[in-house]
Parts: sequence; structure tokens; C-alpha cells
Amino acid sequence: MEERIYDYWVATLQDGYMGDLANIVRQAGGPRALYGLSRPELVRKCRISEKLAGYIEDHRPDIRSIEESYYRMQEDGIIYVNHADPDFPEKLKNIPGSPYGIFVKGHIPDPQVPSVAIVGARECSEYGRIMAEFFASRLAKEGVQIVSGMAAGIDGIAQNAAVDAGGKSFGVLGCGVDITYPAKNRTLYRKLCTGGNGLISEYAPGTAAMARLFPPRNRIISGLCDVLIVVEARAKSGTLITVDMAIDQGRTVMVVPGRLTDELSAGCINLLYQGALPATGIEAVLEQLGVNRQMELSDLSAAFAIKKGPAVSKEAGRILDIMKIEPQSVDQIASGADMTSARTMIILTRLEMEGLVREVYPGYYIRQLELV
Repeated sequence: MEERIYDYWVATLQDGYMGDLANIVRQAGGPRALYGLSRPELVRKCRISEKLAGYIEDHRPDIRSIEESYYRMQEDGIIYVNHADPDFPEKLKNIPGSPYGIFVKGHIPDPQVPSVAIVGARECSEYGRIMAEFFASRLAKEGVQIVSGMAAGIDGIAQNAAVDAGGKSFGVLGCGVDITYPAKNRTLYRKLCTGGNGLISEYAPGTAAMARLFPPRNRIISGLCDVLIVVEARAKSGTLITVDMAIDQGRTVMVVPGRLTDELSAGCINLLYQGALPATGIEAVLEQLGVNRQMELSDLSAAFAIKKGPAVSKEAGRILDIMKIEPQSVDQIASGADMTSARTMIILTRLEMEGLVREVYPGYYIRQLELV
């Protein structure tokens, strides 16, 4: 157990060093031996730079503090998995920059079950939301595990849909697994902690979310999947970092096609031009996974329906009749319904309260759809 404590300490160094910690540990003669080396000894024996040696030395608390941190982590329901442990995901062992270890709250993806990562824009369109829900829920019902980053937008939408469909989903975080980020996904966070789902990070518990930690975590998202699906990405989207890593790892990349005129589809269209496969439906994804379809579920064209609610007035009905899933301004809706903007705004507010329309950004509304 004592050696495990030192090994845990090594893993906590990952938030500041993304290199080959396993090789440094081997050069030192083991985690405990590494802990005991002075800065000059670290440079000489481990063949590392003065800067890295200084980082290790500066992040070496007393052993009692490390023990307390380790046992507190266990009490919080978090487990540490070293790269050499039997439970360490096989898919992560041979990826470029394989993590020294991971921290897990909940479960690790089942290696015998196919996995699909669904990623995309944080500020997605209604079309993106619909596509994320469709692919995640339908794949989950087919027994496919859904991996993503629990981020706002496509990531969180996909993971929520997978869990709500009775499937399994795993969130890879850019912070400690004891931290909910973003805070708006607190409900999703709780779902992923239970029911066979899981939260995974290479960063130790207590590590705050910082911008520099997110790009490296993307290699774990892509590393845990068999197929990566991109749902909406701008031409210079951070999602493309995950795509590059997936390609380096030999994963299949699929893209949900979008319209040429949409900025949120620019990155997707470029990926299709470069040779990514179009995600045209569930069958296309299952084919890449080598999985036969298990359930007779509605196809994409029949997967969504206009959300139904209580009976509405004639004025409200006129507004609903002209609304689409593409955002329209209050003035556009008022013109189409032949009403004043003020009257239209009052009716839209009521319809939103009834869940029939949604304001996607200030002054722009869409008709609410639901998965069937």
C-alpha cells in the first residue's frame, strides 16, 4: 500500500506535466525512489530538464499529506487506476501520450462493448441538439456506450440523451472528477456518477477546470471510443483537436452533415471534404462498429415530432403554424402571423411556459420538437 501512495503522488503531477511520467518513474527506480530524489539527482538519473525537475520538487508534499489526500479520495468514492493495473482501459494503453493513470468516479467503459464519442459545438443550433439527441439515444438503445466531455452544448446533450434512453455514458473531464464543470451540467454530473455510468479524468481530485487542461483531455475522449461522431463544428472549432487526435489514434471519424450556409457546419463540411465518413443514420454508425441492429427504431425522418401540449388559442395556433426549428425573430413571427410584435411577444411567452416554443437567444424563437 505504501508504494501505491507514492504512485498516486506521481499521478497528481499530470496536471502540470503531460509527458512520459512512466519512463521517468522507470529511470528513477519506482515511484518511491522518484519521491526521494533531489533536483540534481532527478536531472542526472531521470535525464530530465532542470525545469521539470524543479516542477517535481515543488510538487512534492510530505508523505503524510499525500496519504491523507489518497484516503480522502477513496472516501469520496473516487478510485485511482494506474496504467499498469488490470482495470486500466486497454484502448488508452497504446495511444500517443497515454496517461500515467486515471481517476474514476463511477465506472470505466466496458471493453467488450462498442463505444462512440459524440462531440461538437458548445453553442449549438437546434438542429445540432436534435442530431445529438437522435444519435446518442438511438445508439444507447442499441447497447453502444456514449463517451464525451460533459461540456455545454453537444457533449452534454448527447450524454443526457444516452442516459435518459437507458444507456451508459462516460464523461471525460478537464478537471478533477469531484468537480462539476460546467456548473449548469450538475444534474448530468449526478447521473454519470451512478447507474453504471462514469466520470474519468487524468487530473487529481481537487484540480480546478483550466483552459490549458481541456485540449489534452480530448485524446482520452477519442482514445476510449471506436467511432467519433462530430455534430456541428465551426471552421476553427476546438472540436477539431479531438478529431486530429482520433485520426492519430486510428479511430473512425464520422460527421453529421450540415448546410453549406451554416457557420456551425463549416468544420463538418471541411472534414467531409478531407475524407471523414458521413453519419447519415444509425445504420451507418453501426456498420462502422461491426454491430447488427438490435431494435426496430424510427429512422431519422420520423424520429422527431412537434411537441404537443394543451389546446391553444387561434392566435397561438397561427404563430405555431409558421414556426420552424430554425430561429426566427419576434418581428419575423409577427409578420408571418399578421400580428403586432407586442402581441406576438405576449403569446410567445405563454407558449414557452407551456414548453411548445423555446427562446434560443434573445428575441429569437424556435418550435420545440421531441424525440419519439
